[in-house]
Amino acid sequence: MKYLTEYIDMALIMTVSPGFAGQKLIPQTLDKITRLRKYLDENGYGHVEIEVDGNVSFENAEKMNRAGANIFVAGTSSIYAKSGTFDENIAKLRAAIQ
Repeated sequence: MKYLTEYIDMALIMTVSPGFAGQKLIPQTLDKITRLRKYLDENGYGHVEIEVDGNVSFENAEKMNRAGANIFVAGTSSIYAKSGTFDENIAKLRAAIQ
Protein backbone atom coordinates (compact mmCIF):
# COMPACT_ATOMS: atom_id res chain seq x y z
CA MET A 1 0.00 0.00 0.00
CA LYS A 2 2.90 2.38 0.64
CA TYR A 3 3.67 2.67 -3.05
CA LEU A 4 0.16 4.02 -3.70
CA THR A 5 -0.48 6.38 -0.80
CA GLU A 6 1.72 9.16 -2.09
CA TYR A 7 -0.47 9.37 -5.19
CA ILE A 8 -3.95 9.46 -3.67
CA ASP A 9 -6.09 12.16 -2.09
CA MET A 10 -9.02 9.91 -1.21
CA ALA A 11 -9.82 6.24 -0.63
CA LEU A 12 -13.27 4.72 -1.15
CA ILE A 13 -14.51 1.91 1.05
CA MET A 14 -17.64 0.13 -0.09
CA THR A 15 -19.61 -0.82 3.02
CA VAL A 16 -22.05 -3.06 1.12
CA SER A 17 -21.69 -5.26 -1.94
CA PRO A 18 -22.06 -2.88 -4.91
CA GLY A 19 -25.13 -3.18 -7.05
CA PHE A 20 -28.37 -2.10 -5.44
CA ALA A 21 -29.84 0.09 -2.70
CA GLY A 22 -31.22 -1.19 0.59
CA GLN A 23 -28.45 -3.56 1.59
CA LYS A 24 -27.26 -4.05 5.16
CA LEU A 25 -23.92 -2.68 6.28
CA ILE A 26 -21.11 -5.23 6.23
CA PRO A 27 -19.95 -4.86 9.86
CA GLN A 28 -16.29 -5.69 9.11
CA THR A 29 -16.04 -2.56 6.98
CA LEU A 30 -16.04 -0.41 10.12
CA ASP A 31 -12.80 -2.11 11.17
CA LYS A 32 -11.44 -1.59 7.66
CA ILE A 33 -12.13 2.15 7.96
CA THR A 34 -10.44 2.26 11.37
CA ARG A 35 -7.36 0.39 10.15
CA LEU A 36 -7.04 2.55 7.04
CA ARG A 37 -7.37 5.80 9.00
CA LYS A 38 -4.73 4.60 11.48
CA TYR A 39 -2.36 3.57 8.69
CA LEU A 40 -2.76 6.88 6.88
CA ASP A 41 -2.30 8.97 10.02
CA GLU A 42 0.72 7.01 11.24
CA ASN A 43 2.48 7.19 7.88
CA GLY A 44 2.14 10.89 7.15
CA TYR A 45 -0.97 10.71 4.99
CA GLY A 46 -3.47 12.22 7.39
CA HIS A 47 -4.68 14.50 4.58
CA VAL A 48 -6.07 11.53 2.64
CA GLU A 49 -9.83 11.45 2.98
CA ILE A 50 -11.87 8.28 3.42
CA GLU A 51 -15.15 8.06 1.54
CA VAL A 52 -17.78 5.45 2.39
CA ASP A 53 -20.57 4.21 0.15
CA GLY A 54 -23.34 1.83 1.17
CA ASN A 55 -26.05 1.95 3.84
CA VAL A 56 -24.98 5.35 5.10
CA SER A 57 -27.91 5.53 7.49
CA PHE A 58 -27.97 8.07 10.29
CA GLU A 59 -26.81 5.42 12.77
CA ASN A 60 -24.17 3.94 10.48
CA ALA A 61 -22.84 7.34 9.41
CA GLU A 62 -22.05 8.11 13.04
CA LYS A 63 -20.17 4.81 13.37
CA MET A 64 -18.36 5.35 10.08
CA ASN A 65 -17.35 8.86 11.14
CA ARG A 66 -16.01 7.61 14.49
CA ALA A 67 -14.02 5.00 12.57
CA GLY A 68 -12.40 7.71 10.43
CA ALA A 69 -14.54 8.29 7.35
CA ASN A 70 -15.14 11.90 6.36
CA ILE A 71 -16.97 11.70 3.01
CA PHE A 72 -20.35 9.98 2.89
CA VAL A 73 -22.32 8.81 -0.15
CA ALA A 74 -25.83 9.29 1.17
CA GLY A 75 -28.93 7.86 -0.40
CA THR A 76 -32.07 5.91 0.48
CA SER A 77 -30.79 5.04 3.96
CA SER A 78 -30.57 8.67 5.02
CA ILE A 79 -31.20 11.78 2.94
CA TYR A 80 -33.85 10.14 0.75
CA ALA A 81 -35.47 8.25 3.64
CA LYS A 82 -39.23 8.62 3.79
CA SER A 83 -39.06 9.28 7.54
CA GLY A 84 -38.42 12.99 6.98
CA THR A 85 -38.19 15.70 4.37
CA PHE A 86 -35.02 16.10 2.35
CA ASP A 87 -33.95 19.13 4.39
CA GLU A 88 -34.73 17.40 7.70
CA ASN A 89 -32.78 14.33 6.64
CA ILE A 90 -29.76 16.35 5.58
CA ALA A 91 -29.77 18.12 8.96
CA LYS A 92 -30.08 14.78 10.73
CA LEU A 93 -27.18 13.30 8.76
CA ARG A 94 -24.99 16.33 9.44
CA ALA A 95 -25.77 16.02 13.15
CA ALA A 96 -24.86 12.33 13.08
CA ILE A 97 -21.38 12.97 11.69
CA GLN A 98 -20.38 15.94 13.84
